[in-house]
Amino acid sequence: LTKGFAGMLAVGKTNGNYQFDLYTIFEDDKYNPNDLGFLYSNNEITNGVVLSYHQFNENKRFINFASAIEIEHQTLFTDQKFVDFHYQLEAHATLKNYTTIFMRANLNPYEKSDFYEARTGDLTHPLKRSKSIAGGGWFSTDYRKKLAIDIGAGGVLNPLYKGYGYNYRISPRWRINDNISLRYVLSIKNRYNDIGFVTNDTSGLFIYPPQVDYIFAKRNTNMITNVLSADYIVNNKMDLSIKLRYHMDQVKNLEFKALGDDGYLYESNYIGEHNINYTTWTSDIAFNWWFAPGSQMSLVWKNAIDNEDNILINHWADNLEESFNLAQQNSLSLKVIYYLDYLYLRK
Repeated sequence: LTKGFAGMLAVGKTNGNYQFDLYTIFEDDKYNPNDLGFLYSNNEITNGVVLSYHQFNENKRFINFASAIEIEHQTLFTDQKFVDFHYQLEAHATLKNYTTIFMRANLNPYEKSDFYEARTGDLTHPLKRSKSIAGGGWFSTDYRKKLAIDIGAGGVLNPLYKGYGYNYRISPRWRINDNISLRYVLSIKNRYNDIGFVTNDTSGLFIYPPQVDYIFAKRNTNMITNVLSADYIVNNKMDLSIKLRYHMDQVKNLEFKALGDDGYLYESNYIGEHNINYTTWTSDIAFNWWFAPGSQMSLVWKNAIDNEDNILINHWADNLEESFNLAQQNSLSLKVIYYLDYLYLRK
C-alpha cells in the first residue's frame, strides 16, 4: 500500500465577456488513483493561465463567439525538472446560418523532456522531443437540415528530426425522415519522421562495460478509420442502432536510433522487425427500450475481428480481405436497469 497525494488550486473570473483562469495542478510520485480511474502519469506540477473572451448575445455576424489563449508550464514534482511549456490559441463561432467554425493553434517553443518514453521506470533517461507548431480546425453545418456535414483538418511540424504530419476528417449525415438517420465518418491521420520507442537492447550486457541501449525508431505512421452508423427511432420509447467500424493503423520504421545520455537520438546498429500492421473490424447492433421512467432494457450484439502483424499490407481492400479470413468474436448482452422510487415504495 502506497500513500500519495494530488490537488488543484485555481482562481478565476467566470462571468462577463472577459474571463480568466489561473491554476496549478500537482501530483506526487506516489499518487496512484488507477483503482478509481486512469492516470497517464503522476509526479508532475502543471501551472497555467487561460484568458478568454465570450460573446453570449447574437450580433450582426455571429450567434455566439469565443476565443481563448492558454499558457501552460509543466515540471516533475520530485525535483522540478522541466517537462514542457506551450501556448494554445483557439476560437469558436456559430454563424447566422448556424454553421459552426472552430480553429486552434499550438506552439511549443522549447524542446520537451519526455521522462517516460524510454520505459526505464526511474526517470533517468528522458527523451528530448522537438519544438513544434501545430494548427487545425473544423466546421459543421446546420444539423436542423436533412443533410449536414462536418469537415476538419490539421497539421504539425516537428523540426528536430524533420517530422511533420497532417490529419483530416469528413463526416456527412443524412436525416432521411423523423425516424431514420445515417452518418458516415472518414478519418485520416498520417505522421512522417515520427519518433517512437521500440525496445530495450540488452545485448550490450554481455560486453564490458555492460550497457543497455534504449532503441527508438524514426518512422512513418498511417491511420485510417471508416465508420458507418444508422439509427431508427421506433417510437418515443424504443430505438434501434447499427454501427460498422473498420480501422487500419500502420507503423513503418525507417531507421533505428539509440537514446543518448543527453536525451537526443543517435545512429544505432540495431536490427529488428518492428513494423506494425494492425486492423480491426467491429459491428454493433443495439436495441433500447425505456419501459418505465428512469428504466431501460438494452439488447446488444457485437462482432469483432482484430489482426496485428509486422508485414505491411498497403491497400485497405487487401487488409479488409485479410481481416475477414480470421476468427471472429461474437457477443450478445442484455442489460436491464430499473429505477426504484423510494417514495412510491413507501406508499
